[in-house]
Amino acid sequence: MYHELTVWSRGIIMDKEARDVSSCVAATARSLGYHAENVSDYVDDPDRTNCLVRRYARLADQPIEDRFVYENPHPDWVVLIEETIVKAVNFFRGTRPGEGVLVVNSAREPEYLLKFLPEHMLDKLAKLVVVDAVGLAEQRGSSPWMFVRDLSELAFDRMSTEGAVERLAIGMGVAAPVLGALVAETGVLPIEAVADVVADREALLRGADQYRVLSRSAV
Repeated sequence: MYHELTVWSRGIIMDKEARDVSSCVAATARSLGYHAENVSDYVDDPDRTNCLVRRYARLADQPIEDRFVYENPHPDWVVLIEETIVKAVNFFRGTRPGEGVLVVNSAREPEYLLKFLPEHMLDKLAKLVVVDAVGLAEQRGSSPWMFVRDLSELAFDRMSTEGAVERLAIGMGVAAPVLGALVAETGVLPIEAVADVVADREALLRGADQYRVLSRSAV
């Protein structure tokens, strides 16, 4: 068993959500006795607002030989924290044909998002998983999304972009439902084991129960 997870997000305003997804996957894998890595991409610039950034996790039942390679060479699990990234970059670069599981945080239908994938990326796709993580996360005011928060609270939440201490626990907000959908559809990590490491267990379970999936074979 070997899987590479790449999480795409946007610098500062969404970096924590991406880190939470990769961190929880790696932490769960380790708790189950698997080998796991969880790293940033030093090619990206997470301290620039809205700049595309990545987080990586790898898990395996054997020692990971390329543990010091920061960029995933062959990601088979790809998560997009924000839906417009679906048309922004080739996130399947290095993915082997027919092996890519793509999870997108969106309220849109999978068929609509699929239109933005060119043929060379469609060839890499196995499943498109869409979860409305904003709607399924615990509501804070009118929305769990970071844009509506008080600026002073946002400053605390995002401090760890530069390595400082951060106030919020791991696996809150949109990260929890995204994790739920990823774990439920891939079926490699038990959902209960992931629930033990996230801060918002109920949002995780909502994500695991309320997502839409489109298989490439059905297109």
